[in-house]
Amino acid sequence: MIYYIIGGILLTILFFLFLQYKKVTKKLNKKNIELNSLVKETDKQFQLQQDLISILSQELRTPLYGIMGLINLLEEEYPELKNDKNLKSLKFSGDYLFTLINNILHVNFLNSEEITVQNVLFDIKEVTQNLIYSFNYATENSDNVLHFEFDPEIDQMIYGDSAILSQILMNLISNALRFTKNGNIYISVILIKKKENISTISFKINHDGDEPSKEDKKSIYQEFINVEKQKKSYLGTGINSKIVNRLSLALNAEIIIQNNSHIGSEYVLVVDFKSQQDKKEDVNDTTLVSGFKILIVDDNKLNLLVADKILSKENFDCTIVDNGFDAIELVKLNEYDVILMDINMPKLNGIGTTKRIREFNTKTPIIALTAVDVTQLNRQIVQAGLNDYILKPYNKKHLLEIIQRHINNSIIIHDNN
Repeated sequence: MIYYIIGGILLTILFFLFLQYKKVTKKLNKKNIELNSLVKETDKQFQLQQDLISILSQELRTPLYGIMGLINLLEEEYPELKNDKNLKSLKFSGDYLFTLINNILHVNFLNSEEITVQNVLFDIKEVTQNLIYSFNYATENSDNVLHFEFDPEIDQMIYGDSAILSQILMNLISNALRFTKNGNIYISVILIKKKENISTISFKINHDGDEPSKEDKKSIYQEFINVEKQKKSYLGTGINSKIVNRLSLALNAEIIIQNNSHIGSEYVLVVDFKSQQDKKEDVNDTTLVSGFKILIVDDNKLNLLVADKILSKENFDCTIVDNGFDAIELVKLNEYDVILMDINMPKLNGIGTTKRIREFNTKTPIIALTAVDVTQLNRQIVQAGLNDYILKPYNKKHLLEIIQRHINNSIIIHDNN
């Protein structure tokens, strides 16, 4: 009899435990569902924030391209204005704003996207000098002095990404200025070694200002500098090391930072560049590409004006149009050597316009003009039938080089046929 009682008790306990287990399991499942829902909602909100930042950055870059393009055109058409303080102010503001916008864009996609690096022929001395001249203007009313040295042994015409290089250097120079009062900032570009056509170049920025404290080092090594401390600084918030390190990694470069309480701080960027071997490749020789017909498609009237002026001065026969539908009709009626296609247009964007053109024309090179980071568009660009892309804001040399390359390729293909 006692065994039945014990058995009954055990069965009751087991049944009770089973009920408790089911109850706890039900609660856990409910919590898991709530947690998964919260994670999905958080991811959705994060993605919406990323999309918003991207859209804002792209919307800012488009008119900024027009402003920077007009400044360059003014310098070319009116050489006497080259040293005008107002024009220098505009140029510095444009360059600095462009770097800040790129910083924001790179923060947004820091952990999820690859940075696209362009390999374009550019004048390294011109790029660094212009950067220094801009900062010289910005520091005219301060007690800081900028010193610049460029190694004459360096081949000036090199291949690389001048926009990323400028972005890194602008961040480092801004940081040096931030911690220097009544002092000196020394910027030197030195050839470390040269093997065949590969030059290893160092960009050294050092200053004799205060050594950054442990808290201030966050502006160099970790995250954004304390905003409250920098309200007095005309340069605003500090650099973000993750951005600079990521950009350096994209260039296969190295950044070395040294601090000394007696002499200040020093930042060194070391990069390998491929030098131009054949001087005939120089994009300043535009006789190879002049006289061809180009269709420029962009919904922004200012951008159309800038592109038209740049290419017309190089003896291109330019046709401009502000929407995709008219562009399609023009391509049906006329033959063009190159089409420059803006990506972000209302009603019918550049991707859709290109797809429709490719239904009846597969030969004419179509080059995307975009303020969007192309890491987000690579697949769409290829699938649409676009041959290449140019990021806004672009410089004249890069634009001419891309156009020349595709016109030459078209001529070779035509001759072979």
